[in-house]
Amino acid sequence: MHARLLQWQATARLEHGNDLSRLLHAWCKYLGEAGTPVCRMTLALNTLHPQIQSLRYVWYDDVRDPGPFPSPALVLRRIHSLEGCTVDEALMSYGARATEPLRRSPFWALMQGEVALQDFPLAPGGSYPFPILDDLAAQGCTHYLAFSLPGLEAQVSLVSRQPGGFDQAQREVVAASVPVLALLLEGPLKELILQTVLECYVGHSPGREIRRGRIRPGAMLDLAGAIWFSDIRDYAMHSQAQPGDVFVDNLNAYYECVVKAIHAQGGEVLKFIGDAMLAIFPQEDGDVRARVADSAGAGQDADGAAEACVRALAAVEAATQGLAAQGVAFAHGVGLHVGRFQFGNIGSLQRMDFTAIGNEVNVAARIEALCKPYGERLLMSAEFARQCGSPTREVARVTLRGIAGEYLLHAPISRICCPAGPPGAPSNEGNR
Repeated sequence: MHARLLQWQATARLEHGNDLSRLLHAWCKYLGEAGTPVCRMTLALNTLHPQIQSLRYVWYDDVRDPGPFPSPALVLRRIHSLEGCTVDEALMSYGARATEPLRRSPFWALMQGEVALQDFPLAPGGSYPFPILDDLAAQGCTHYLAFSLPGLEAQVSLVSRQPGGFDQAQREVVAASVPVLALLLEGPLKELILQTVLECYVGHSPGREIRRGRIRPGAMLDLAGAIWFSDIRDYAMHSQAQPGDVFVDNLNAYYECVVKAIHAQGGEVLKFIGDAMLAIFPQEDGDVRARVADSAGAGQDADGAAEACVRALAAVEAATQGLAAQGVAFAHGVGLHVGRFQFGNIGSLQRMDFTAIGNEVNVAARIEALCKPYGERLLMSAEFARQCGSPTREVARVTLRGIAGEYLLHAPISRICCPAGPPGAPSNEGNR
């Protein structure tokens, strides 16, 4: 038995890698081939994710529609058909482990550490302490086993419909395979956590580049696209006027709305700088491996730049609409520019930051700084205005602090980006 189990472990790892649904399907198939057929398997496990608290998988030995989802905490559900079987995959939000359906399931006592095993022979018409057991008995199932997986915050149940349920030899097959399953699941869970932490704290594209090995200071990509720099209006006043918890809730509501709008348009939020935010919209559909001209070439691709600018402007409009619709307490100013920038690791071997740098990034920040004095929620460079293709109006020709040359500022002719500041503005930032 052990030789067969080790062979299955090696094959499952090679064939299915980090695919949880396929790993669980392979385990159920292995049990059947080892003389322990199951008709249903359920796995529930916790994870480290800002949105997802729990993952739940239910395997069936046939092709079926699993029906309505029993928990109100559902975030995402996927149904997989694998070799004549079904895997019902569900991702659940925080609070999933406090819902009434879970409290009324055999898993609850396992999670609380009250019991180590839930073992129930089943028969039609029997009386059982959990509703799921009544349902399974009515379907002709004969045995239900549930237990926790070693080393993981996870619970598993196995259901049999063979006469007499699981015998002692079959229990031994299950017991021998459980540590192997736990080891196989550990890899995908670590992968999910690593991906989640990187995406949440550095962003999707930086996380991807870090995992590709761009982890040394100076490892940079040369990109082109649109650049967003925004700043919350009257941030200091809000922080003083609101209780700390209220202020943090409002700040998170603001970022939730704005970041969602940026991501929806293929943008990448690179960093929060107190009340400011830097984001990029790389060319080539947001791929950080955008094709840009050589440094000695003629510059960025015109079509790609225009498309990036259109997406950036759409994100501004969606964010402004969202903030207004949700009654978020903060307003902001946004500066938009387009050009080339470097994207990668800056810092020391002890502490690094994956970000965008370059003159064009500085230009976007300086443009945003003029939103308030010019009474605009959105200002853009003349090059961005030309590329985005939307009607704009000229606001002023200015010099930008610390940057050579003059820049003609534009604002959109659009109600959604209407002025939000006092009339009368300085002729240029350099004179302030």
